[in-house]
Amino acid sequence: MLDQWSQKTQDGQVTPLYGLVKTTLLDYPGLVSAVLFTAGCNLRCPWCQNPGLVQAPWDEGLLGEAEVMAFLQKRRKVLQGVVVTGGEPLFHPDLPRLLSQIKALGYQIKLDTNGTYPDRLEALEAGLVDYLAFDLKNSPSVYARSAGLPVKAEKLRQTLDWMRAHHPHSSEVRLTWVPGLNEPETLEEYASFVGSGLPVWVQAYRPGPVLDPAFASVRAPTPAEIDSVVETLKTLGVEAKKR
Repeated sequence: MLDQWSQKTQDGQVTPLYGLVKTTLLDYPGLVSAVLFTAGCNLRCPWCQNPGLVQAPWDEGLLGEAEVMAFLQKRRKVLQGVVVTGGEPLFHPDLPRLLSQIKALGYQIKLDTNGTYPDRLEALEAGLVDYLAFDLKNSPSVYARSAGLPVKAEKLRQTLDWMRAHHPHSSEVRLTWVPGLNEPETLEEYASFVGSGLPVWVQAYRPGPVLDPAFASVRAPTPAEIDSVVETLKTLGVEAKKR
């Protein structure tokens, strides 16, 4: 069946849709990489900065799988890693097949996830993912305001536990600070939920086209606000850093 995040090729085959950034020095720590965006997501974060990858209508210029794999094949002597992000990559049950193809070309793989599919994460073959980044968007008690719908805290906790067990030195938690959605008063809960053993990178929300147009004019946090968040998390026992 043709689903909303796929397209039919000229020969009638169904192929997923992907966005592609051909080269980055920033998205995979220490590696020259490409970034592969999967189309489709289970959350509806109002501040999402990739709205054309959450639901149709999709961003223009998305590629089919054959085009993506041909590019990666051609560039494997130049690139070292591939960042697989979205949307939400684990939204797609067949993600392991894609990751296996990328791995077979000799790439290191960094996977970005919203943490709501711990069972699919746990089912990945050992060694398939080399680095994991988890966007933990807010404290559990107010998570729906950032995610756009309710999320079970236990799923997020399972993802954190899996990271600690399988990627203690090759993973990160990310917190994007969105004024009006994230509040200093909830940081104690956030720190307690994350616990120890995982670095938390705090980054600033950037105004622009987002999923909910009402959030397009939300201001960016000041550098001083981000510094304050980082320092507060540190005092609460979190290995927090500014990005």
